[in-house]
Amino acid sequence: MAENEPRTAKAAGATQLAGDAAAAPYPAPADGADDLTAALSALFLFNGLTAEEKAVLIRAGQIRRQSVARGTTVFVRDRAEQALVLVLDGRLQVLQGRVVMNELCAGQVFGAAALFDTTCGEGGRPYPSTVKAATDARLAFIPQATVTAWMRLCPPVAENYIRFLSGRIRFLNRRLTTLTAGQADDRLWRWLTAHRAPDGTVVLPGGMTALAGTLGVGRSSLYRSLDALIEEGRIVRRDRHTFLIEGSAMAEE
Repeated sequence: MAENEPRTAKAAGATQLAGDAAAAPYPAPADGADDLTAALSALFLFNGLTAEEKAVLIRAGQIRRQSVARGTTVFVRDRAEQALVLVLDGRLQVLQGRVVMNELCAGQVFGAAALFDTTCGEGGRPYPSTVKAATDARLAFIPQATVTAWMRLCPPVAENYIRFLSGRIRFLNRRLTTLTAGQADDRLWRWLTAHRAPDGTVVLPGGMTALAGTLGVGRSSLYRSLDALIEEGRIVRRDRHTFLIEGSAMAEE
């Protein structure tokens, strides 16, 4: 009997979820939104959910699609919408002043800092950064009311959100370590190791100029640091903006 309890509870929970969603006052996405549905199904909030549970939550959500042209400022420090924003396609930059802190592409999200902060934005505390479209892009805005409804209908959504915030804290700690490193060589090495792919490959987003701004060093200093790391055998240049961290160097980390 005990072996059947989890399965029975899950079935009952799915039935309750479907019933609650049917009564929730959130209209479904517009017809023809197959690309939006696919993108939302892959959203980190839905990790571990069944296809049925995802479909129920998506139908219960009020989600706004928006196209933005290159150069459009989506979030600015004194004006930030209380929404989680999913990038459907295109590329956006997260800026602190003129420094590129991060780049976002399809499948990634931003807006978590303002989602549940009623004091953030106009008339309150500034949003931590500016988000600007580096290319033409399409976005999906998921308002706080929808995220809250999803969490109430399906508690694993809340758990996934907490995991996401924990990951962001780790990312920001690595970035802070990079920016406070003393020498240009150290800053560059910390950035490369923090952004390497599992195979050791690192691609420089935005090229040398953007990376120099991120690290807070001049382009000439950046080139000298790259040459030094290559000469030491710690990295190998594959092409203009792609490098490979050597296996022995990775092991040291």
